[in-house]
Amino acid sequence: MDTTPCSATRILDAAEQLFGSRGYANVTISQICELSRLPVGSVYHHFGSKSGVLRAVLWRGMTAFFEGLPAVDDVPAPTRERLAAQYEIAADLVAEHVPLFRLFASLQLHPSDDGEVRAIVREDKERRHRWLGSVLEQVALSSGIPDAHVFADELAALNLVFVTGLVAHAEAVPDIRTAISSHLYRLVLTSITDRARSASMGS
Repeated sequence: MDTTPCSATRILDAAEQLFGSRGYANVTISQICELSRLPVGSVYHHFGSKSGVLRAVLWRGMTAFFEGLPAVDDVPAPTRERLAAQYEIAADLVAEHVPLFRLFASLQLHPSDDGEVRAIVREDKERRHRWLGSVLEQVALSSGIPDAHVFADELAALNLVFVTGLVAHAEAVPDIRTAISSHLYRLVLTSITDRARSASMGS
């Protein structure tokens, strides 16, 4: 059985590595082709352009990330323990794919002059935000928070900012996994607990 990655996968693997370590703007199609050991025509055939490669890298990365996480309802435990399990698994996934998440951070911190690239980045950020919001909203609802959707939206933004800063300065963080599974989780849990307490006192 032939287990050699197809040319499209080889291109995405090379691009993810290069974009994550050097930044999107500093990588050329020629460099992607050199690392993937494929001709330039392969890139244009599969993805049409460098921005097309970027879109595919982000889509593949986030799809794999989301699929790697269990749905909150799939974890047989109280809601907050299920949330803790989500953060444990998410921490593992981020730690295993730091170049990909560093790419996300780089694109956010250094906006491109290219309108198409900005649109791709915005689309990717909105997708991650929606997914995070949907998970956090379930926890907020189960905690009795009346404005669960709005609150979850705020927490989703907090998560994205935290992880963006974390991976952007990964060399200064000795343990990315702990930063997410422990520190970020506790920050989110404290926010939920405080908001739930305020809601119960106001009712």
